[in-house]
Amino acid sequence: HGGAELFFEWLAGKFHSEDVSQMLCIKPYKDRMERLATEGITLQRCGFRPVMKLFDTCRIDRQVKQFSPTVVLSWMNRATSFTPSGNWTHVARLGGYYNLKYYQKCDWLVGNTRGIADWLVQQGWPAHKVHHQVNFVPASEGNAAPRSAFDTDEDCPLIVALGRLHINKGFDTLLHALAGTKEGILWLAGDGPERLRLEALSEELGIARRVRFLGWQADPQGIIAAADLFICPSRYEPFGNVIAEAFACGKPIIATRSAGAVEYINDGSDGVLVAIDDALALATEIDQLITNKAAAKKLGTAAYESWN
Repeated sequence: HGGAELFFEWLAGKFHSEDVSQMLCIKPYKDRMERLATEGITLQRCGFRPVMKLFDTCRIDRQVKQFSPTVVLSWMNRATSFTPSGNWTHVARLGGYYNLKYYQKCDWLVGNTRGIADWLVQQGWPAHKVHHQVNFVPASEGNAAPRSAFDTDEDCPLIVALGRLHINKGFDTLLHALAGTKEGILWLAGDGPERLRLEALSEELGIARRVRFLGWQADPQGIIAAADLFICPSRYEPFGNVIAEAFACGKPIIATRSAGAVEYINDGSDGVLVAIDDALALATEIDQLITNKAAAKKLGTAAYESWN
């Protein structure tokens, strides 16, 4: 579960709605396969197992040749390295500054930020074979998740953060910041290897009663739509789908100065940027935007307009 995986589903769904003939070759995750199959998308299973790379590569080769595509789009390192060569154009999509040894056989590379695209050229890729294509966000339905579903009063300031619970996401810094704020409930949506540590940290900081661990959410925009304030505290974030989702929902955003946030947020205009791992600065900005609702609304409106 993560932003890259969710965007993969969005992109496949959009291709399908535009009548693009496609076949997906994916790991057999039950929930994802059920969601995609429900949309009527053609699916093939593959384990993408490093210990069985030869077997799985042959399987993909057979599936691709049977489908006979003009373009094969591979998703990040492993899928790209498993993609066989053939009579098709191989395009790989990168959401980060990845090791390019996996991409040597590709015809085209797509970076979802300008910074990634420029870096690819700096690494020696021909500029005419590098494309910058920002991730899109499906139109917000505006249906906010009910606060009662997560034991949150309607009149309590609601802070939302969302993402894979991984050390790169900086959610520990957010918890330290929350401990330094005067009010507000935090919804932390997502799952991952840091969950137990973050739960323990919230207890240690004495803020467990102010934090709701929501787990992975199939409708992240419904969670974001419920927020008064959205936070992206990442230590490392080449793009940050969650930032785009918060923009699309018209929410005031505070983000750390990660690569993606700096590229897309105009500090003080359509969002607020703070230093990475600066819990005090983050706490200060949270308090200010919770207190100054007019300023928060202005930021949210500007965020929506800049994205749309």
